[in-house]
Amino acid sequence: MKKRRICSYCGRRIEGMEPEYRGSRKDNQEELYCSPECRKRHEAALGNIRRNLKWFAAGITLSVLLILCSAFAGTSENGTGSLLGGSGILLLGFTLLLFPYCTPETYAMLGYVNTTRLGRGMGILIMLFGFWMFF
Repeated sequence: MKKRRICSYCGRRIEGMEPEYRGSRKDNQEELYCSPECRKRHEAALGNIRRNLKWFAAGITLSVLLILCSAFAGTSENGTGSLLGGSGILLLGFTLLLFPYCTPETYAMLGYVNTTRLGRGMGILIMLFGFWMFF
């Protein structure tokens, strides 16, 4: 099976041309770039991910805790369980909308830009589900 060669940032195919830059990460995945601009943008994006990773983890943790609290609150007369569950799902969607970080395999398959779009789309869908839970 032939390995798919795409730009690590924009996701453009690099089949017919020689890549501008080759690099490797710690996990031995090869990074290819179609231009020096893509390399600079990708390095800046990776720095942004490293900087905001703690906020991403805090948002995920808090949303999971809210969802667990909703399970223990149950469905009472005042609707506390659905309110907590809906706010947990909304926070999860909002976290994915602000910080659309996905797995390294997805980045390798689609590139940074397309993976970020996918993550934001998933965040919007999760937020819509959270709004649905409120009503």
